[in-house]
Amino acid sequence: MDRDLYSISEARERLGGISRNSIYALLNAGELASVVLGCRRFITAAAIADLIARSTTTVSPALDAARDRQRSTTPPRS
Repeated sequence: MDRDLYSISEARERLGGISRNSIYALLNAGELASVVLGCRRFITAAAIADLIARSTTTVSPALDAARDRQRSTTPPRS
C-alpha cells in the first residue's frame, strides 16, 4: 500500500536506489520537494511521482553525454 510520506532512505529506494548524495542534491536544487516535521525530513509520494514524470525521456542519456563531449572536444571547422 502506498503512503503519503517517505523517509529519505525510503524515497531513495523508490527512486531506483539513488545515492544519498544524489537525493540531497535534488533537494538542494529544488528539484524534489520535501516536508519537514519536527527534526525529520520526508518526501511525499506526489513529489516522487512528479520528479519521475519530469525526468522521463525517450532519449538515451549516454547518447546526449557523448554528443556533448564530441561538441566540446571537436575544434571548429574552417
